[in-house]
Amino acid sequence: MGSVADAFGQSKERREMCVLVKADVQGSAEALTRALQELVLENDEAIVTVKVLVSEAGEVSKSDIAIASVTPDTTVIAFSVPASFAAMEDARVQNIPIGYYNIVYDAIESVESRMQEVLSPTPEGEYTGSATVQEVFNIGGTGNIAGSRCTDGILRKGGNVRVMRGDKILIESKIRTLRSFKSETDLIEAGNECGIGLIDFEDFQPEDVVECYVE
Repeated sequence: MGSVADAFGQSKERREMCVLVKADVQGSAEALTRALQELVLENDEAIVTVKVLVSEAGEVSKSDIAIASVTPDTTVIAFSVPASFAAMEDARVQNIPIGYYNIVYDAIESVESRMQEVLSPTPEGEYTGSATVQEVFNIGGTGNIAGSRCTDGILRKGGNVRVMRGDKILIESKIRTLRSFKSETDLIEAGNECGIGLIDFEDFQPEDVVECYVE
C-alpha cells in the first residue's frame, strides 16, 4: 500500500529533461548515466527527472545531433570527448547545446541547473527585475493592487511577470497597471515603492515576489 507522500506525489505533473551522453569509454558513459538518472527535482506542482536518450563511447557525431533534435530542449553531454565539426555545425544551426566536461560533478551540476529551468520555467523575455509585496490594497473599480518595493532592476508596465510564493509559481501574467504613489507610470526602479496590478490575478499576499520579464 502506498504512503500518503506517494499519493501526493502522484498528483504532481511529471516532466523529463532529456540528455544524450557521449564519453571517452563505455564505463564512464554508464557511470555518468546512472548518476544522472538518480537526479530528481520537485516542488509543490511538478517533479523533474532525467531521461538519457543515448549513452555510449565516442565523439559527438551528426547522428547524435539528429537524435537530440527529435526531442525539444535535449542537452548533449560530451565527457572527455570532442564533437566532430559536422556535429558542431548541426548543433549550432538547430540550437542544441553541447556541454564539454572532464569532471563528473561538473556535468551533474550543469544538468541540475537545466532541470531547475524545466521545474520553474520563466516567462518569455529577458529578466529585468523584481518586487516584493508589502501590503495589498483594494481600489474600487480596479481590484486588488500589490503595494510593493522594487528590490532589484526595474519593472515595466506591460511586462510579462510571474508571481512567486516561496518556491511556488502562483501565476504568469502581465502588468496591467503600475503606480508610483497615485500616478500611473511606465517604469519603476530598484529601491522605489509602487502599486502593481496584474491581468487576471488579485490574490496577492505580503512577501510574494513579482518577477518582471520584457521581450
